[in-house]
Amino acid sequence: MIHRRLGRSALASSWGRFGLFLVILGETLIVVRWQPVSAYSFPFLWLGYILYVDAATAAATGKSLFQNQRRLWLALFPISTGFWWLFELLNLAVHNWIYVGGEAYTGVWFVVVSSLDFSTVLPAVWVTALFLQALNRPRPGPPRPEAQVPRMVLNAMLLAGALCLTLPLLLPRLAFGLIWGSLYFLLDPINYRFGRPAMISEVWNRRWRYPLCFAFAALTCGFFWESWNYWALPKWKYNIPYVGFWHIFEMPVLGWFGYLPFGLELFAMTNFVLPLIRLRPLPADAGLPRRHADRRIGQVS
Repeated sequence: MIHRRLGRSALASSWGRFGLFLVILGETLIVVRWQPVSAYSFPFLWLGYILYVDAATAAATGKSLFQNQRRLWLALFPISTGFWWLFELLNLAVHNWIYVGGEAYTGVWFVVVSSLDFSTVLPAVWVTALFLQALNRPRPGPPRPEAQVPRMVLNAMLLAGALCLTLPLLLPRLAFGLIWGSLYFLLDPINYRFGRPAMISEVWNRRWRYPLCFAFAALTCGFFWESWNYWALPKWKYNIPYVGFWHIFEMPVLGWFGYLPFGLELFAMTNFVLPLIRLRPLPADAGLPRRHADRRIGQVS
């Protein structure tokens, strides 16, 4: 199968082998519960995952973020830390998750360890999205006209984003789930207006490949987040009103659907922040070779 061939090919690269070593090391630390060292398994697991999946993408396409976009790849880590601390602030209003087993980490050390863990979220979703694209590359086709997204649609998205961000603060027990779409609706139309990569352009032109890849990349990462978290200590647990039943690992079944918009949200947040720190935006197909010549907002121009 193609997945097995790519897995073997990933081991042909030094960073793929190192990534697999880190994953095995992290899983071993979870199993043996050798404290306090085992408490630091998460960075090993996720840096290993990122390197291994990136190597598999390179094996399939000849290009990858780590191999060809090293500066942007490195930038994703500190940006990711900032992103997730923002979600931690939102969680102060909705109280949907808590951390247990980390009582020894207080003050500055808690911030340092948490920031290290949070730094892997964004690069993990990006390398997974690129890997999913590598598994399903489009056939060459004739150029298609690019339909512009109407201003009314962009304004409606901004309004939806403002509501999705405000309502959970006012009605946390009823509107808590809206935080997982708020930043997408706020930032994606801004990115579009500034000519940056924006998923609304893909959706408006009925090109579903990139939105689906990022949505399912977040869901794929979600599976590993939840499975590794389930056996780890420290760990997080959920407190979700009304739908906190039928768990898969610690996550209620309905909560898994939140990963889908989360992937789009991370894409929009990435391309909003990168220009602010004087880095070029990161197209949805970054690191993958072009397959046809039509210009798309999600591709390198």
